[in-house]
Formats: sequence, structure tokens, C-alpha cells
Amino acid sequence: MARLYRFTHRAIELVQDEHGSTSDSIEDSTIPAEISLANLTMFSTILFITEFRKMGLGDSVDISKTCNMSEWYRRIYAGTGGQLISDEEEYVDVLTLPSKPTSQAGLIYATTNRPDEEGDKKEAFTAFLFAHHKPALPKTAPSSTGSTQGPSPEAQALVSTYGVTHIWLCGSSPEQRRQRLMSQCLSHLEKDVLEWKTSGQGSGVLTVHTIPEAFPGMVQFLSNNGFKGGNKVVGGDNGKVLYWKEL
Repeated sequence: MARLYRFTHRAIELVQDEHGSTSDSIEDSTIPAEISLANLTMFSTILFITEFRKMGLGDSVDISKTCNMSEWYRRIYAGTGGQLISDEEEYVDVLTLPSKPTSQAGLIYATTNRPDEEGDKKEAFTAFLFAHHKPALPKTAPSSTGSTQGPSPEAQALVSTYGVTHIWLCGSSPEQRRQRLMSQCLSHLEKDVLEWKTSGQGSGVLTVHTIPEAFPGMVQFLSNNGFKGGNKVVGGDNGKVLYWKEL
């Protein structure tokens, strides 16, 4: 059983331990030093470099455009007063930032392997899911595999006021796949999104972009978890489509 952490623009917290206990019942919620945004960023960089090489793209893809500290800070602190966050700043030292609902910022769920009691292995990341607020649904164009159906009129009215929660990046270690790590991350994200909707802070709509030709496994994962869509994103990268889910 993996440990699962929740990163926000205010703190990092352990929400589920290796025994399946949740934050309310975890006695030792000490966050080890290696569980940081910097180390998670490094994990994602290595993960995506490996994936792109498998797809035959080699080093032609500039991973630094998305997998760097400045970009991750920008997205997780989105809207917190426009203050610039440098790579040298400590992630959890953000008490000077303006108060802000998490529903309007970035949110990351990440799983780790829990090392055995014996030995000196450190806790390491195994999967993550990074979502953040977007003010509206993107424009799409019909595709042969897409759906003409969209969110309900009620959900679209909420989106016009509250926007959507968009899954920007996610991934898991190749050796850890089929362990339902991503499903754990998604499940906890959905609980947050539904809570925001219930409390009048969000629309309850999740969105995600993917490229089916490059990531067929992602399409299957989204379909298995109740996402709909598949239409092309207007102005997006070649082959990028939109999937959405209404909670």
C-alpha cells in the first residue's frame, strides 16, 4: 500500500498511509524531507523523458518547458496575488501569501513507496496527478472518435461562474503501473472537487487533455473512470483532445 500526499499552495500533508488509514486517523503524519515539490518535479522530469524516448521522440521534446520548478510554482500558486516565486524559495514557507481557496489554485496528489523498517532507503515518489483551476472549457471541434455530448446545462452554468478543475500533468513509474496508484490520486481529487461544488466554490467539472495516438492507455483510464468527450481542442497541439467529467 502506498502513502499518498496532498500538495497545495499552503502546505504538504499526508492524507493516507501505507495501511490505508486516512489523515484523521494517522498518528504519525511527519513529512519526510524528501517529500517536497522540488523532488516531485525531478521525479516527473525523469518519468517524462523516459516516456518520450519510448515514443521515439528522444531528446527532441523540451521537458524543461513544463517540468521545472518555476512552472510548477506558477501553476500551484496561480492567482495568489501575482507574486513571483523563485526556485530558491522553500515550498512550505508561504505564510506571507494572500489567503486563497484551493479550488482556485493548483493541487497535487502524489503517491510514494514506503521503505521497509530495515535499511536506509528513502521514501520515493511513484505517481502524481497535478490539477489546477481554469476559467472556462476550451473550444473543441468534432472528431471521428469524439462525443457531441457536453456537460449538462446545470454544469455549464456553474462552469461560467466557477470555471473547471483541469488535470494538467499526471504519471506513474513504469514498474508501479497497474497498481491503481493513479486511481487513488484521482479518487482523492474528485473528493476535493465535489466538496468545492457542495460548498459553492466550484463547478464540479473535471477536464483533461490527452493525445490518443501517443497515450492510448490514458484514454482507456479516462473511459474507465467515467470521463466523456474526445473532441479536438481548437488551437491545441496536433492531436490533442478534451475529456471531461461532471461530479
